[in-house]
This record gives sequence, structure tokens and C-alpha cells, in this order.
Amino acid sequence: MADFAKEAMAQNVNFVSKFTSDLHNLMNVLNKTQVEKMAPGSAYKIYKSTGSLSAATVAEKAEIPDSGIAMDAGTVVSLAYKKYRNLTSIEAIGAKGYEVAVGGANTALLKDVQKGIRTDIFTAIATGTGTATGSTFQSKVAKAAAYISKKYEDEAADPVFFANPDDAYDYLGTHTVTLENNFGLSYIENFMGIGNVVIDSNVAAGTVTGTATENLDLVASAIDTIPGLDMYMDESGIIAVYNGADYSHGALETITFSGVGVQPVYLDRIVKVTTTV
Repeated sequence: MADFAKEAMAQNVNFVSKFTSDLHNLMNVLNKTQVEKMAPGSAYKIYKSTGSLSAATVAEKAEIPDSGIAMDAGTVVSLAYKKYRNLTSIEAIGAKGYEVAVGGANTALLKDVQKGIRTDIFTAIATGTGTATGSTFQSKVAKAAAYISKKYEDEAADPVFFANPDDAYDYLGTHTVTLENNFGLSYIENFMGIGNVVIDSNVAAGTVTGTATENLDLVASAIDTIPGLDMYMDESGIIAVYNGADYSHGALETITFSGVGVQPVYLDRIVKVTTTV
């Protein structure tokens, strides 16, 4: 007879190791070396600037006008846990076997957990306040790169761009370019020697959105600091999973907690490039 305690632990280990491996792939796409781990209940601030540079000619000994450029007080975003649960009935296990019924469901569950993190990326870039226009797909990427370059003129910055599949595939239809895929994201690596272009339907058609990878923080609420959780976790303590019995529902349950998300730092360092009218 199979030892289902070992089977459950194997599911835990597989779930967490796959998540961790795929998360490192996402970090590569966003050019990140680490996840910023925060205490439970931490608040995160997103900023935007106000004011504009005064370029008025100043007479000799005249008062230099104040441009009034300043950062706002910041929008407070609370980091929250994402919590998921799935039940696999004893009928399904009996008919399909443990590995297919539970293992298959856990694989699908993990994909949905990853989808939630990907959604955070597109929610983050949608809040940007910068605007520009371009005529073609290439020109929109170039305009976004120029905007980012000016925002980071005295700082090192690695641009990353986001485009709708209709626009990207129109370009790919006439150019030989290899698409990469990591963490469920399709992207063109180092497009025009500028930066990665992530392709996703969450981006509005006709729009290329760009920012610097330095402006997107990969953050996570710590799970390992919470007492009383009898769950399997990775070494970083940002993903936890439990596979076990739920007798009241006649099922085996999988429960997973994740605190991983993506947050922008400065909204005015995100630009949306739309079609020239």
C-alpha cells in the first residue's frame, strides 16, 4: 500500500520547488536579483512627481524662479497574502488515481497562482502617468525607451516594455525574431538591443508601455514569520503549501499562501505610447 503521507510531502516539495524555479525565471525577465521580503502587514508607497522645470531666462542678479518639482506624499498600498484552496474528492482519486487527480490539480493550481502574480505586473504598469505617441511597433518601443532614458538620465536603468499580442505578432509576421517564455510570459529578448518586450493581452491594443526594471519592485510578505502554520515552505519563506485530508468534505485538500507581488515605485517613470493620430 502506498504511503500517502510521503505522497503528500512529495506534492508539497514539487509545488514549492516548481514555484521557486519559475519565480527565478520571472526575476530574469524583470532583471531582478532578489525578492524584497517584508514583514506581514507592511505598507508600500508609490510616488509621482508634480511641477515642471522652469526654463525662463534669468536676468543678472534676478531671483531664479522655483520649478516647484516635488514628490507627492505617496499612495499607500498594503501588501496582502494571496490564499488559495482546492479540494480533490475521494471519488476523483478513486477513479483517476492520486497522482493524476491530486498532482494534476496541483499543477493547474500553481499555474493560477503564477497568473495572479503576472496580473500584478500589468496592474502595476497600468497606473503609469507618462504618455507619448508613435506610428509603428518599433517606433513605440523606441519612444518608450527615449522617455525612460530621460527619466533616468543620471542613473543606470534597464528598460522593459509591454505590448499587446496583436501588435507584437504583426511585427513578428515580417521579422525573424525568437520568442522566449518564462513564468507564463512570452517576450522578445533584448528587442532592438534596448530591452525585453513582454507580450500579453492585458496590455491595450495599439499601446506599448515601458518603464525601467528598477522601477518595478518584486516584493513579498513573509510567511515564515507567522507562528502555528504547519505548512511546507521554501527557504525564503514567501510561498507555503499544505497537502492533506479534509474529512468533512470527503476530499484531499491543497492550500497555498503566497505574498509575492509586483509594485511600481514612481508612476511618472512608466510611459504609455499610443498610436500617432
